[in-house]
Amino acid sequence: MKISSYFQQGKIWTLSNILSFSRFILGLVLFYFIYTRHTYLAILLALLAVISDFADGYVARLRHEITELGKILDPVADKIAVALGAIALYKSYGLPLWIVLVIIGRDILILIGSLVLMERLKGVVSSKMPGKIAVTVISILLLSYLFEWHAVKNVLITLTILAIIFSFVTYFIIFIKFMLKSDIDLERNDS
Repeated sequence: MKISSYFQQGKIWTLSNILSFSRFILGLVLFYFIYTRHTYLAILLALLAVISDFADGYVARLRHEITELGKILDPVADKIAVALGAIALYKSYGLPLWIVLVIIGRDILILIGSLVLMERLKGVVSSKMPGKIAVTVISILLLSYLFEWHAVKNVLITLTILAIIFSFVTYFIIFIKFMLKSDIDLERNDS
């Protein structure tokens, strides 16, 4: 599928896509405020990012603005904001490097799998609930470091690892199913 097909006329600057685009900018500003330990501004921006994450999908469904571009923007914006937040928390608040690498590694694997599926299926596979749960748990972990809630950090790290494993397994199964389905469809077309 050509990249231009994701930019449907009149479907780029929808309210839901604007909310997703805003998370790219929020992620950059959030990185700066976390890195420089402007905790209250960082918390405010993190909350805005979480609200925009839930709002963009809701708005897209409510206003019938679901687009292929939006299906790409939403998870990519989430991954960039989370990665930037995690890196800044590692640098300034002591988030362990290994968990930062696990979070970013998971997201990179999901993006690679999504690109492969986009090429094979000529379309975008939407985010699934286990992925949204993982992002929520990861966000709570990151907020615990920002708020410096030392008592819950270890529990949240454990929950984060479990959520990441669950979402990864879910996405891996979906990936395999789509790849097998795609192979079956290709074999049928060759016959």
